Amino acid sequence: MAFTVISVLGVLVVAFLLSYHRFRCSPENRYFPWLGSRIAVCVKTSWIWRSGEIYPSWFIRRYPANQRWIFFALAASYAYLVLSGLIFAWIKVRLFGLALLLHVVMGGVFAVCLCLAVLLRARFYTWNAEEMVPANLRTAAGKRKAWQIVLFWIFVASGLVLIVTALFQMLPQFSLRAQLLIFDIHRYAALEILLAGMAFTYFSLIDETHEG
Repeated sequence: MAFTVISVLGVLVVAFLLSYHRFRCSPENRYFPWLGSRIAVCVKTSWIWRSGEIYPSWFIRRYPANQRWIFFALAASYAYLVLSGLIFAWIKVRLFGLALLLHVVMGGVFAVCLCLAVLLRARFYTWNAEEMVPANLRTAAGKRKAWQIVLFWIFVASGLVLIVTALFQMLPQFSLRAQLLIFDIHRYAALEILLAGMAFTYFSLIDETHEG
């Protein structure tokens, strides 16, 4: 019950803060009418069409052709893991059957892709990125905001906790009490990576687009 309340409140609070930040960047002076109009636009616009714009606007523009599959697989596995884990937690049902099998498989995909992503992109998310990135790649690095750097490393740290706790839950060496503790750590790490992912996506894509 506590996790359900904390996770729902966490998602709502982060969504509110990000939407309010977006509102402050707009010429509007009343938040709730602005929010209503934005929701109406999202409802009227085809979600299938909008999702089809993600690949060219995010992956093609940001990553070399031979690396795009890594970040696409990372995003897909991340989305499934977060949605399947939280939805089952919110409806008070344990993962089972095909959903559990896919959760385990996607966990392996996420672990591999996260490690590759860190190896390929970590240098772009440091305070002295311009010094660490070769001159021919500095355009791809862009100018990172402090929030982007912090959120990137929160995402990575939370992902590592998820991977380690998932592996520990498969080992017979831990007692039932220890397994329950590991499971709780796993759940809260999943919540943390969800909130960090929401904010990172906003500051990396939506806010960047707004600024032109």
